[in-house]
Amino acid sequence: MLAVLFGVFAALCWSVHDLIARSLAARIGAFRMAALVMVSGGILLSFYVVYLGTIWNATGEQLMSGFVLGLAYGFGVGGLFKAFSLGPVSLVGPITAGYPVLAVLWGVVNGLDPTPLQWGCVAATLIGAVIVARSGTEDGGINAVEPGKMPTLLLFAAMAVLGYSSSIVLGQHAAVTVGESEATWLSRATALVTILPFMISEGKHAPLTRAHWKGIFIMGGLDVLGVIAVNASGHLPGKEFAGVGISAYGAMSVILAMIFLKEKVSPGQWFGLALIVGAVATMSISQA
Repeated sequence: MLAVLFGVFAALCWSVHDLIARSLAARIGAFRMAALVMVSGGILLSFYVVYLGTIWNATGEQLMSGFVLGLAYGFGVGGLFKAFSLGPVSLVGPITAGYPVLAVLWGVVNGLDPTPLQWGCVAATLIGAVIVARSGTEDGGINAVEPGKMPTLLLFAAMAVLGYSSSIVLGQHAAVTVGESEATWLSRATALVTILPFMISEGKHAPLTRAHWKGIFIMGGLDVLGVIAVNASGHLPGKEFAGVGISAYGAMSVILAMIFLKEKVSPGQWFGLALIVGAVATMSISQA
């Protein structure tokens, strides 16, 4: 149960993070914003990592586990931010929300044996995400994407899914190897390296205002908290199911977008959200 709750906490952090990302991505530049979020998160976490001091005693193998995590995570966050620059939260959030299920499947390959109830929860999470993505209002969901932009959005959403799902597995391993906070801190550097080529090709954008910098540092803080929570679940039994808890972020982001960005939510989307929330709650109880 605790692993699922760690995932739910990460989902809450990332849903608020995504709300800010959607409101800023088009003006700041998706990859530019992703790079700055990595830098700001690294700066904020540096104080804690330096205070702990354990990172200075890490071996080369331990350091490498955090750096490899960053390579995958950079693809995930870069793809997500670019997708947010092309479509609404109520579409992008649910499309990418199913990525943690890939981490569960990886666990199955490595010996995890889910119960029929747990398999049902995984299936309900995926079905709910598809329903939310496909059942938007006439001027929301898929219909809110500019003509011809949907294939590009799906490409970057797929990039986000693959990057994030890999980062769950790599982060949980790195947490055991070098520590959850230390792995998160190390990952900022290589995530930035992953994002920079995309940022350079993105072109120039207007200078950042004080409000933009404030949003970036808030996102950086929320991002490192979410990653630390997922990494920390690597110490727990049933760690693969933390991913199902993370899947709640799609539902949370849609609700927050409805409240703060005034995005419309259709009855079909509410049904999909109910499926996701119900699956996560059931998985939490089944892990107790």
